[in-house]
Amino acid sequence: MDPNLEQASRSTSPPKPPRKRKRIVISCTECHRRKQKCDRESPCSNCIARNKNNICHYENESARKQQLLEDSVSTAAVNGGAFSVIKPNAADTVAQVTGFGYNKSNGNNNTTLGIFKKLQDHDAQTPDQFSRPETSMPDQSGLREKYKSLIRQLPSKEYIEKLLPTYFREVNCSYSPLDEGYFRDLLAEWHGLSFATLNRGPQELSGDMQFFPALLFQCLALALQFQPLEYDPTLDSLKYAAGMSFDDLASDYSESSVGILGLLGKRHTTLVAVQAGFLRTSYLKNVGMVTESWHSLSQTIRDAQEIGLHKDSLVHSRNSEAKPADVLENLWIEQFRRRMWLIISLWDIHMAIILGRPTTIDPRDGKPPFPIDAPFPRNRREEAPSPRTEADVPTTLTMLLWNTEVTAPLWDIFILEKEDPHQNNFAKVEKMHKLINQISLHYPPFFRTENPDLTFDALPECYWLPRARPVFQNNAAFTIMALHRPYIFTNSSSRTAALKAGLDVLRAQRTLFNLLNSTHYKWFVLVLNTFDAIILIAAIYILHPCENRSDLDEALQHFGWAKERFQMMSSRNSMARTALGVVKAIHLRLNKALNIGQGAVTIKTASNTASPTPETVSSTTTPNQTYPPLSTHPSTSSASSNTNSTPAQTSYTLPTISNLTSPPTSIPASWEQYPTSFDFSSMPVLQPMHDLVYKDLGSGMETSSYDVVGTWDAGSIGPSGGEGMAAQPWMFEGDFGSDSFWGIMNSYNP
Repeated sequence: MDPNLEQASRSTSPPKPPRKRKRIVISCTECHRRKQKCDRESPCSNCIARNKNNICHYENESARKQQLLEDSVSTAAVNGGAFSVIKPNAADTVAQVTGFGYNKSNGNNNTTLGIFKKLQDHDAQTPDQFSRPETSMPDQSGLREKYKSLIRQLPSKEYIEKLLPTYFREVNCSYSPLDEGYFRDLLAEWHGLSFATLNRGPQELSGDMQFFPALLFQCLALALQFQPLEYDPTLDSLKYAAGMSFDDLASDYSESSVGILGLLGKRHTTLVAVQAGFLRTSYLKNVGMVTESWHSLSQTIRDAQEIGLHKDSLVHSRNSEAKPADVLENLWIEQFRRRMWLIISLWDIHMAIILGRPTTIDPRDGKPPFPIDAPFPRNRREEAPSPRTEADVPTTLTMLLWNTEVTAPLWDIFILEKEDPHQNNFAKVEKMHKLINQISLHYPPFFRTENPDLTFDALPECYWLPRARPVFQNNAAFTIMALHRPYIFTNSSSRTAALKAGLDVLRAQRTLFNLLNSTHYKWFVLVLNTFDAIILIAAIYILHPCENRSDLDEALQHFGWAKERFQMMSSRNSMARTALGVVKAIHLRLNKALNIGQGAVTIKTASNTASPTPETVSSTTTPNQTYPPLSTHPSTSSASSNTNSTPAQTSYTLPTISNLTSPPTSIPASWEQYPTSFDFSSMPVLQPMHDLVYKDLGSGMETSSYDVVGTWDAGSIGPSGGEGMAAQPWMFEGDFGSDSFWGIMNSYNP
């Protein structure tokens, strides 16, 4: 063939498309299939997170190792590591540093040739460094050993089985954060793990099993907190040092739980981790570390949001190909998730109201559906959650759901305090008060304080039911008290409503306390509810002694009972001991303002000299259900309705206040006019528990046995002749402003 023709034919033939270079896949097969970024470890972090360790493989192992080697060299150079070209050796001369990258090596490894030499030596010395599995890496080995050192502190199975019944009977019944059946299944799975499995580290375990020892530690810590005085003596074997108490051991267990949660991090949080965090919050509150408890709750809420507890996510993620038993199991787990979110939401708003702190949850984000009030199942894989009927036995979940209904208005109260800082929206307060009373009328009969249904009380599984009734009464009254608390300095109707709600709280607290024993003295609620109510009542009567005289006798009676309760709890509850000193000091102030002494007191009144008849007080008085009409005039007094009855002497049962009072006919003259320069509308909202926790509120009477006995000295608020009165122990101490209620009490002598 003619060469010219051949060349012409070649020039006219279409050019072949360039061959596409085949890209080497260095991701694992799972990440490549899911189109996710792979860290090229073995197994990679994505497969670990999805529990797919056994199918994490690489098509081109050599390319993966080469890429890891290049990444390591690059990282070391940037960080100033073994191959850093940034820091010269100490023996380098200025000329060598100046000629960096261009001089010959001459023994200096910081030149370009020296770096290449290092790379060659490194490849020759460690050819298989990156071919080892992840568990043999130094950091993974450290994680494994730390995890093992923490779980070794768990007691043996025998002691765990002795402690857990205490937790579920005395602690879990309050809010029901754990389903005992589900917890027992996890415990059985944990006990079934072999040593070889645990020895490979936490990453060989499922997500729930990784965090389960943290949850178990917290359960054991709370169980040790609530051990009765007549505890099982074999539990003393758990103490590893002389003089060690169960409280010390509980602290160790709780800290071990925190160590596990911190070691595993936040990236792969599960429901079990959130439950462990909540129990840590409960533990801190019981030991009086309220600030730490608030921070712990905030972190727990963030963990819950990390796994989507604030969303109804599981409904949309069900697998249509799953087995029926797995579907039923997942339905129950979905209920557990909803329950946990409900509990931490309830704690979030409650602590915000009590402590005057912001909430972690934003109410504008909405809320997931409530859990179903379903009876606890015998087998979660055989029956679906279904609402309980009236014939079904109530459970602690039933109590939680109704408590949530009762305290739900706290969110509106919290928002109202932000929207109405000048306390002007009385109409909205009145409307909210009526709605709260409506909720109280819809309690199930077995939760009512008045004429309750006692059908289930005799059942062993309903041992908690008698204690639930005063809790409901307390929560409803606390909600009303929180609603009116910002307005007590400016509105007389709010003072009356708050006073009556405070008395309801104290009645409920006294009833509840009589149903408990010394095991429960560490309960935070036994201090906070009584302390908030008693201080609010004292503030109302000290600043406005002419109002609500018909309730004064009962209020004075509750002061004696409150001090007795705090005194009984003070040996096991540090917060009760501090609160006792403040209550003693405010009681002195109250008696001085009311001119109470050892005998009748004759004082004048500007309008009427008649005095009210003290009402017969009973600890079972039903809560006030009538909201008084609101008045926009702070000067309006409700005392005018209590001026037409004859005086009568009331005999009390407590020696501390027996025959202390005779009905006053007027108020002290010095309290008839407030200081003209002080604006009571500018006084901060009275938050006694906040001041106790954050302002270090206290007095010199915490450990004093002094009580309200003696005659009043005109020059001092304390009784004349009392031992130690020169030091003025009634003065309030703390980091509060002069314009606060405590500052007024210290500077203004009635």
